[in-house]
Amino acid sequence: MVFKNFRLNIVIRILGILAGLILVAIWITGDHVLRAIYIGLIVIGMVVELFLYIDRLNRNLSNFFSALLHDDFSQHFTQPGKGKSFRLLFRTLNALSEKMSSLSMDKESHGQYLVSLIEQVRVGLLSVDYAGEVFIVNRTFIELLGLFHIETGSNLYDSSPEVMNIINQIRPGEHQLIRWKKGNAEVPYSFQISIFKTEEKEYTLLSVHDIRTELDEKEVEAWHKLIRVLTHEIMNSVTPVVSLSSSLNDLVNGKATEIRDEKLRQRLRDGLKAIQDRSSGLMKFTESYQNLTRLPSPDFQEIRTNDLVRRIEALYTNQFGEQNIQFRIVFEGEPEMFNGDIKLLEQVLINLIKNAQAAVARSTPPVVEMIVSKPEDQQVSIIIRDNGEGIPPDILDKIFIPFYSTKEEGSGIGLSVSRQIIMMHRGTLEVRSEPGAGSEFEILI
Repeated sequence: MVFKNFRLNIVIRILGILAGLILVAIWITGDHVLRAIYIGLIVIGMVVELFLYIDRLNRNLSNFFSALLHDDFSQHFTQPGKGKSFRLLFRTLNALSEKMSSLSMDKESHGQYLVSLIEQVRVGLLSVDYAGEVFIVNRTFIELLGLFHIETGSNLYDSSPEVMNIINQIRPGEHQLIRWKKGNAEVPYSFQISIFKTEEKEYTLLSVHDIRTELDEKEVEAWHKLIRVLTHEIMNSVTPVVSLSSSLNDLVNGKATEIRDEKLRQRLRDGLKAIQDRSSGLMKFTESYQNLTRLPSPDFQEIRTNDLVRRIEALYTNQFGEQNIQFRIVFEGEPEMFNGDIKLLEQVLINLIKNAQAAVARSTPPVVEMIVSKPEDQQVSIIIRDNGEGIPPDILDKIFIPFYSTKEEGSGIGLSVSRQIIMMHRGTLEVRSEPGAGSEFEILI
C-alpha cells in the first residue's frame, strides 16, 4: 500500500510497531508464546523497514549534494507518492541543481573567454605561485622568449631558472628593460611584475612586451633630428665656400689676372680646384643623407606576392647568371595578397639582395635565396638568405645605424632606409647571422 504523505507513512509504521509490541506483551504472558515470537520478529522487521525508509531520503540527499560537489548536475528527483511537502522539497532541489548547472556553464564559458583573451593579446603573460608552479602561460610569452618547454603545471625553477631570476629581481609594479638572448641575437624586452591573490593562493604575474618597434621609432626620430640639424649647418657653411672657391678659380684662370708667376698661379689653381671639388663632394654627401628624412609616404595597395617576386626575378636572374650565383626563389604555401607600396618594398629587396650579392663573393658555390611565406598573425614574410661569411657579433647591432658601413665605398644608408620603409608598413626587418654560416634578413609585414 502506497500512502501519499510521508508523515502518514511514518505514523502508520509507528502504530503498526506499537500494535505489535502490545500483542507481544499480551501473548508472552499467556499460552501463545510462539505467536508472541512471530509477532516480535515482525515488529523487528517493521522497525528495520522504518529506519530504511527514513534513511532512503538521507541517502538521496547525500548523493544529490555529493554530485553537486563533483560538478555532476544530472541528479533529478521525480519520485511520486511522497506528498506535498516532498514535492516542494524535490522541486527546490531540482531548481538548485539547474541553478548550479547554469552557474557552472557560465563559469566555464567565462573561463574559456579569459583563456582565449589571454592567448590573443600580443603581450606575453606568465603566472606562477610562490613555489614556482606555472598557473597561466600564453602563446605570446612562449614565442617571444623562445621557451617552448614551459607549460601550465610545470615548475619554473626547473624549466627556466632564468625567468625565475627575472621574477625575483623585479619589484611589483616596476618595469625593467632586459635584453633577452634569443638565438644569436639579444632582443630588448620590457618586463613587469604584478601580484594578485585568490581565496587560497598568491600569484605573481610576469608580463613581457616587445618594445623593439617603439625603440626603433624613437631611434629613427632621433637620427632624423640630428641629420636635419647637421645637414642644415653643413649646407649653410659649405655653400659659400663652393661659390667663393669657384669665383676665385675663375679669377686665377682668367686673362686679367695680375699674378705673373706661373708657378704661383698653378699652386693657387690647384688649391682652389681642390677646395671646390671637396666642397662640392661634401654637398653631395650631405644631400644623400637628406634622403633619410625625405622618404615618401607609402601608397598602400593590394599586392600579390608573386607579382613582387616576378619583378625582383626579372632584375637579377640574368645578372646572377653571369656571375655564377645561384638565385633561388621559394614559395612556402600559395601566393598571398597583402597591403603595401610595391615600389618601396621593391627598393628594400634590392638593397638586401645587393648586400647578399656582395656577401657571397667568396662563397663556393655562391647562393642567394628569397623565401616567401605567410606566417601566422602576419600578412607576409620575405627572407633574403645568403651563404656568405656572415656578420660578426660586434657589428650585428650596428648595421642599421645610419652612415655605418663596412664597405669602402658604402654610404651606410641602405639598411637604415630599408628599415624605415618597413616600419612605415608597420612591420619589422630582422637579421640573423652567424660568422661562417651566412646571414638572413626577414621582412615581416
